[in-house]
Amino acid sequence: MNTIRWTLAVLLVLGAGSPVLAGELGDKAPALTVSEWVKGKPVDVTSADGKNIYVVEFWATWCLPCRASIPHMAEMQKKYKDKNVTFIAVSTDDEATVGKVKPFVTEMGDKMDYTVAIDREKATSKAYMEAFGIAGIPHAFVVNQQGQIIWHQNPHPSVPGLDEVLDKVVAGKFDLAAAKKLMAEREKEALERQRQFEALMGHMEEYFRLVRSTGKERQAAELGGKILEGGRDNPALMNQLAWEILTQEGIVSRDLKLALAAAEAANKATNGESAAVLDTYALALFENGKKKEAVEFQAKAVELAKKDSMPEQMIAELSERLERFKKEVD
Repeated sequence: MNTIRWTLAVLLVLGAGSPVLAGELGDKAPALTVSEWVKGKPVDVTSADGKNIYVVEFWATWCLPCRASIPHMAEMQKKYKDKNVTFIAVSTDDEATVGKVKPFVTEMGDKMDYTVAIDREKATSKAYMEAFGIAGIPHAFVVNQQGQIIWHQNPHPSVPGLDEVLDKVVAGKFDLAAAKKLMAEREKEALERQRQFEALMGHMEEYFRLVRSTGKERQAAELGGKILEGGRDNPALMNQLAWEILTQEGIVSRDLKLALAAAEAANKATNGESAAVLDTYALALFENGKKKEAVEFQAKAVELAKKDSMPEQMIAELSERLERFKKEVD
């Protein structure tokens, strides 16, 4: 659970992408060289027919933010279906998980109602993701009616912008020059976020070294407060800080109040819409003696995990924790 939680956290905090770009907005979209079309008809994004628009998203079955993006992707495909917009999800699963793609898509059914392809050789991933210096998924590229890549971003529902871009492209009002300027600003901001994130991660490592030692309570408390203050708007970091405080073995001085404050900050920053964060928040409430509230938020975590089609293992773990909390309340 900890590995899954941290993978989700890192993808969300870094915006699932690297700020170093090799490709450029306005470039011609590369052809989709895929191994298999799992759902929908083959698509030629290079047609440049002056009519069709494409959204090419890269995802994987193991990626929780990708799974959380599926309902939003399906909603957008439905919204823009009659406006010549086609959504294509290109799987980047490796050999260890690629066999899960077709069963996953079949199980999702209408919940994943858009075109799906498998990029077994990673040719398409290299042509898009590597060319634009993008390291994480999910990530989507918008191809306009002239066959140009005119926008790219994380399509996760917590990241705004994709709908607005599509509205402008459909209406023929998309300003490529303005988009390039905005993208440059976002890249600069992403570099600063990454720098801050790396600094806070260094503080995190030092914090957990201190709490494993006797006589270091004051230093740990000061550093913990510094991490909380500097990372309050970073739900990924706050979630991880709280979870590690609550669950790590070998901690001599376990600051449950700090864990609760961090988990509360993470939940606020994600608008109560992250199952992993809700799970952490519920555990923090429980360990701080707020057991009825813990049951309430753990139930929300289970409900959201099911809604977002998260792995059965994760849903089972969340459900088990909910039952444990309920027993303590009854």
